[in-house]
Amino acid sequence: MGEAIVSTIVEKLKDLVIDKASEAWKLVRGVEEEVKRLKSNFEALQLVLEDAEEKQYLDKFLKHWLDRFKDASYDMEDVLDDWQTAVLQSPALQTEEIESGTSGFAPWLKVCRPLFSCFSYGSQVVMRHDIATRIKEINEEVEKIVQDKARFELVKKETKQPKWSETTAFGDVSELIGRDKVKGEIIRTLQCGTSEGEEGNRNIPTISIVGMGGIGKSSLAQLIYHDNKIQTHFNKMIIWVSVGNPFDQTQIARAILQSLDPCSPICQQNQPPLQNLLSEIREKITGKKFFLVLDDVWTDRSQDWKQLKATLKYGMCGSWILVTTRKESVAKQMDSSHVIPLKELDDELCWSIIAQNAFAGRNKDSHEHLKDIGRKLAKKCNGLPLAAKALGGLLKDKTRREEWENVLNSEIWRPDFEKEIFSPLLLSYYDLPSPIRQCLSYCAIFPKNHNFHQDELIQHWMAQRYLDNDNILQGQWKGEDYFKYLATRFFFQDFEKDGEGNLISFKMHDLVHDFIKFLTKEGFVAKRVGKDLSLDLSSKRIRHLRLRVGRRSSLPMFLNGTEKLRSLVVAVSYGSKKSTSDALHILFSQSKHLRLLKFDSLNLDEDEMPHDFGNLIHLRYLSIISCSNIENLLEAVCELSNLQSLNLQDCSSLEKLPDKIGKLINLRYLCTEGCSALSYYPKGISNLTSLIRLNNITVKTDCNDAGEFSIGDLEKLDLLGGNLMVKVIGYGIDWDEAKRAKLCNKIHLKCLHICICSPHIKEEELLQALNPPSSLPVRLTDYQTWVERVESSRIREKIRISARVQKAALQFIDGAVSSVSKRANSCRR
Repeated sequence: MGEAIVSTIVEKLKDLVIDKASEAWKLVRGVEEEVKRLKSNFEALQLVLEDAEEKQYLDKFLKHWLDRFKDASYDMEDVLDDWQTAVLQSPALQTEEIESGTSGFAPWLKVCRPLFSCFSYGSQVVMRHDIATRIKEINEEVEKIVQDKARFELVKKETKQPKWSETTAFGDVSELIGRDKVKGEIIRTLQCGTSEGEEGNRNIPTISIVGMGGIGKSSLAQLIYHDNKIQTHFNKMIIWVSVGNPFDQTQIARAILQSLDPCSPICQQNQPPLQNLLSEIREKITGKKFFLVLDDVWTDRSQDWKQLKATLKYGMCGSWILVTTRKESVAKQMDSSHVIPLKELDDELCWSIIAQNAFAGRNKDSHEHLKDIGRKLAKKCNGLPLAAKALGGLLKDKTRREEWENVLNSEIWRPDFEKEIFSPLLLSYYDLPSPIRQCLSYCAIFPKNHNFHQDELIQHWMAQRYLDNDNILQGQWKGEDYFKYLATRFFFQDFEKDGEGNLISFKMHDLVHDFIKFLTKEGFVAKRVGKDLSLDLSSKRIRHLRLRVGRRSSLPMFLNGTEKLRSLVVAVSYGSKKSTSDALHILFSQSKHLRLLKFDSLNLDEDEMPHDFGNLIHLRYLSIISCSNIENLLEAVCELSNLQSLNLQDCSSLEKLPDKIGKLINLRYLCTEGCSALSYYPKGISNLTSLIRLNNITVKTDCNDAGEFSIGDLEKLDLLGGNLMVKVIGYGIDWDEAKRAKLCNKIHLKCLHICICSPHIKEEELLQALNPPSSLPVRLTDYQTWVERVESSRIREKIRISARVQKAALQFIDGAVSSVSKRANSCRR
């Protein structure tokens, strides 16, 4: 992880030393010598970082030394970003030099020069003095780190390079070694009838699978869940819910309802009330036989399950609940009729799992000479299938006996290692190349049981510049390769695919997540915000922060210790208070080095949104999702010239995008999915030639409109890939405008989905005018189907508004009753 950061810094320092732009630094005497010395120090440390990272958990002093160096590296990255900003205004840099491309930073300078045109010459000098001072301070710290290096006898190690397999197969639970007997017993139990009883007055019987992390509880539950006998027995009325910790009964109820009815209007709401969800679930299951899997349950408090249990009682006799948990107390609390303790596998079964993954696709005779070492490694798995899978993935590309012996004799197997259960994962982790290692470590920013999406993850990596590449598409492809590499090493699992085999989502095993959190516990912090007005994190060396704002709470007015943040994710719970613009203003003024900012369900009115987004000049990823009060996106967002990703998913009240969005010429991803009220897409989108993902956009087909996006404005967006969905409107088809779209140049598109939203547009005529290449799959939604969907959406909206009114009325009544009660008590006294 550290080696990858340093490689980037060294390259940038080279540019800083040799580039003509460095002439700007003559304003500050001696800074060039400092830069040369700093580069030399970083190069000296780069040679031994691989060895230091592998030994840090065996030597606490070495870990402290490495943490100091990582801090200095992060600080240096921040300074280099600031340097690129300051050098823009250097008198030594002439416009013609930038335009001619003679500067090594020319592309970046051309993009960002307008952003800083407000800086005066005097402020530039002050800024450069400040940056020069910070370089000197960092250099002093790095020189101390170089001097202390001698204490640890570190050696130079060869930098690992990815070994790409010709075939990439993601993890699969279709074959689960050693669990056939218990699987058969559970399926037979589920097929048996249960005692009769009146609906609503009997508990649904529960089977609990109990065992330690990594033992295979969830994998076993998935095999049962997907079994054809179970699918048939319950008439496909089967539900899977990942519960996790902390417990959130509203999210659990929502997940159950979404599985029962994906189009339920209540599920379309951003923050549906629990009682509404439970009422809908009761209606769906009454008189029906269902099978519910509650995976990874932690809470053993009876009050947490009381309301859900009362609702599930209305299911038909023969319904079952299957629970997976690490805690026996959970099985007792759930009144389990059957408790299945899942035991560790024996060493021979662990060896079978290792061999299955290590030798996949190889000739059987090619690994006979490795079996004796493999069986010794199997003993170190302690009976955990996850550990055996990790070792199998680690050994997959190792064919020589010497390589297997190195794994067997690694110091990480030492019994005094503080996290012995993580040893197989740690071996697999350090076998990763450093750039992929830092990508995996970043996954600590996501909560447990998070449903990952490949594009989302790659965008996060890009925002942190882990995939830094001048070629936009190559950066995307590199991210896809890194993901596949991690998937084949079993760091990801539960891959969900659509009917065509395209990956939809995936997860990370909770034990793998614990492992990643263990590795990154000082740099990545997750906090739940209560009723306090302040949160002090100054004692921590955090770079990435995830905040969960609880009920009846809001974003803290004062967040101390956020000056060096690179990522901030804020998730707001249902029933939270409104956040204030002052709180966000203070946060933005402090956290000037943010690369990634994500707000989920932020409870803030549009006119209270702070207008200083433009100050976050390093921001590359901005996500404002499920924020239902926002009708117009602030123009200040268009000042973020470094922005690569803009996600506005499920902002249901958003009506228009800002006219100046064309200034965001570094934008690669624009998501407006679920923005049902959005009808205005400005012309400036046609300037966003770096876009590689764009979906759900409305375009005019009858003319080349001067203000709004037209079908021909797709002309220059030739990097678009994935699935592109466009809604077409207009009073007809302008053939010249349709031809201008030049779909033949969109060679990276996988599918084009066209939704016709006007009775004046005919399918055949539109396809003839657009003339898509025969290799591009095209899906059409005709006008009548679109009308039916809109009408259904309107009905859902009416129901949603009705629910809001009903909720407001109940709140008013509750308040009135409470007020009367208080007065009555006062009179009695």
